[in-house]
Amino acid sequence: MRCQICNHHTRPILSKEQNVSCGDYFTGQRIYADNRGTITLSECESCGFATFDALNAWSEETFRKEIYNEDYHLCDPPFGEARPRKICNWLSSFMPRCEIIDYGGGEGQLAAMLNQNGFTARSYDPFYGDAFVPGQSAEVVTAFEVVEHVPQQRRLFGELAALCKQNGVMIFSTLLKPRHLSQDWWYASARNGHVSFHTQESLAYLMQELDLGFISLSDEIHLAVHDKDRLTDIKKWPHILINEWPPYKFCHEWDRLDNIKAENS
Repeated sequence: MRCQICNHHTRPILSKEQNVSCGDYFTGQRIYADNRGTITLSECESCGFATFDALNAWSEETFRKEIYNEDYHLCDPPFGEARPRKICNWLSSFMPRCEIIDYGGGEGQLAAMLNQNGFTARSYDPFYGDAFVPGQSAEVVTAFEVVEHVPQQRRLFGELAALCKQNGVMIFSTLLKPRHLSQDWWYASARNGHVSFHTQESLAYLMQELDLGFISLSDEIHLAVHDKDRLTDIKKWPHILINEWPPYKFCHEWDRLDNIKAENS
């Protein structure tokens, strides 16, 4: 297999039970008990980009049935209220009121909160809420916890760039993986719909190919612009923590979790 980012060879690094979710690592128990079999995570030998190859071939209908169904909220409780509220408070604390497109915005919670705070915000999401891509561009395009859900990364960032005005900024969050993953990683959990995992190197490679200026404020928050001169100002923006670090890890395959804090005490 070839890496979709840099076209170098990939190698399998982890076989993981498909129904393991990120939420398991926070609750200390299996949220979805039934075993759906294992899938393989492959990693690029050069840029480190990783993906669950099997999920790349899934249709939108399969994702709706297997992932984004009525039980999805169980594996990601902050998706509904807590995460949009945290992000809204962050953006409202420093950003001038402007037009915003929230790409992959779920049922539109963040856009609604931003509108209440004086922004002009629209939401787009193929699985929830408004499934039609906005026809007009905006000064700010956000995609919080979206990148890891999308199999085709060039298409994703091409759409984000097209929606962003030339003097605007793209704000997106996704947790960066280590350059080479040597063990299980909680963020790489297919039941959440997580399929694509960037390193700093793979993101930088893709941004350069798309001729976008790019900086990371942290391992989670990343900014991209058409006008590279804007990087000087936006790199001073305050940071935000999107994800907490989970207190549990899997042991003995995927049927038992151990408390990391207890082990380290």
